[in-house]
Amino acid sequence: MKQYLLSVMKGQKKSFTAQLITYLLIPFSIIYGIGVFCHRNFHRLKGTYKASKPVISIGNLTVGGAGKTPLIIWLARHLQDKGIKAVILTRGYMPRDSKDSDEADMLNEQIPYIPVLTGPDRVANIKKAKGILPVDVYLCDDAFQHWPLGRDLDIVAVDAGNPFGNGYLLPAGILREPLSALKRADVLVMTKTESLNGIQELASWLKKVNPRALIVESCYQSIGAIEVFGEEQLSEGFLKDKSVVGFCAIGQPLSFELTLKNSGARTTKLFSFMDHHVYTKDDIQTVAGFARAHGIQVLVTTHKDAVKLRAFKGLFEGIRLVYIPIQLEITKGADEFIQKIILVCRH
Repeated sequence: MKQYLLSVMKGQKKSFTAQLITYLLIPFSIIYGIGVFCHRNFHRLKGTYKASKPVISIGNLTVGGAGKTPLIIWLARHLQDKGIKAVILTRGYMPRDSKDSDEADMLNEQIPYIPVLTGPDRVANIKKAKGILPVDVYLCDDAFQHWPLGRDLDIVAVDAGNPFGNGYLLPAGILREPLSALKRADVLVMTKTESLNGIQELASWLKKVNPRALIVESCYQSIGAIEVFGEEQLSEGFLKDKSVVGFCAIGQPLSFELTLKNSGARTTKLFSFMDHHVYTKDDIQTVAGFARAHGIQVLVTTHKDAVKLRAFKGLFEGIRLVYIPIQLEITKGADEFIQKIILVCRH
């Protein structure tokens, strides 16, 4: 039911039932919008915290995966190459039995030399880090709507495949704020542009909404496959022509489906769970049981999911569990983007 409602919010369902659900939820979206307006203006009157070092926000306008985490990893690595010390602040969606979130675990694995501070109160984490961690800039994940913290640069990720869902605010749609909020952004990064048409139309529309923003295009590149248990790097063509079962708990499962397709794998079934889903023994037994029943020996997931699955190693007996690591590539506007970031860091 949750997945169906989410598909309605994203504008992927066009049936009479879907339209009826949307219309019934619009009054609640109006109430939500009033709440957002009041909340933001309360913090405008109260004032924001100004950190002693520059703060760069990487956020989005919608719920669900717009590709913020790969973007943060890309930024952190490029800053590290330039000798700029970054500290990442992430809200973190914590499982009940874990001290870290799936994003934090993934960040720690991919960029182990860059500190990651997890918690909803970014201001408190900045104060804790002050004088303890060497820092030139704070990269603040999912902070476009984090009003208590002042920012020096706002980067907004826009999923090119499904930018704004059905165009309504929560809960009728996936928008956290009205589209006019894009005017606050300094950089708009279109993500997941691979194999999509209409990119220039979206770029032109974004430019009309916010003429001063730098418009950047990016795509994902999958880089082979890695064993979840053991971290063995497999050959780049490992998945080609293999029958696999995929499963994920991310904001945009269609992007993972595309990744599987691009890997050359033959996907027998894709199990999709809600974003940040906490896997249970029953979940794993369902997925692994399906694979065994159909004679499939390879299960494929995402890195974000892989960090949550290592405790279930015994349930995958006789099945190879791998994840497809992806990295962001800026395909248009990379030089201007980096220059803008460095200018802020060295201001």
